[in-house]
Amino acid sequence: MSGLLEPSVKIEIEIQSQEKNGEACPVATGDVSINLENRQKAIDKANYGPMNPNESNMDYWRQISKVWRNSPEQAKKSRCGNCAAFIQTTKILDCIESGLDKGDTEQDAWAVIEAGDLGYCEIWDFKCASKRTCTAWVTGGPITDDSEQISQGDTYGND
Repeated sequence: MSGLLEPSVKIEIEIQSQEKNGEACPVATGDVSINLENRQKAIDKANYGPMNPNESNMDYWRQISKVWRNSPEQAKKSRCGNCAAFIQTTKILDCIESGLDKGDTEQDAWAVIEAGDLGYCEIWDFKCASKRTCTAWVTGGPITDDSEQISQGDTYGND
């Protein structure tokens, strides 16, 4: 057994290698179990929420505002949808769509993506909804195709 890895270990290493090279979708976009596991970590460690962002959730916003040392009104302005770790590039949205299409739902994947205004959290590695937040929030997002071009220097008027 000189240096042989179990097949599942080889596959995981290959997937991680492909992700680093930008060739593959993040595992959590296609694996519901991993996505839920990572989301639970965000809930437990960074107070990801609120559970239903369409409700007032004042207790939740008071908790978050204490962590950030500001008002609930100010805290409500810091959402996943404007976090620098929230990715909504075409590539990531296609990964999310592909993962949703694998499921046994009859619902259209894009309808789900649009209803939740989904993206991918780079910090916690899971699909998340733009109206939620967590204590790991970072100013400067979301990451979109346009913002990726800016970071690569493609849209600074260097025509």
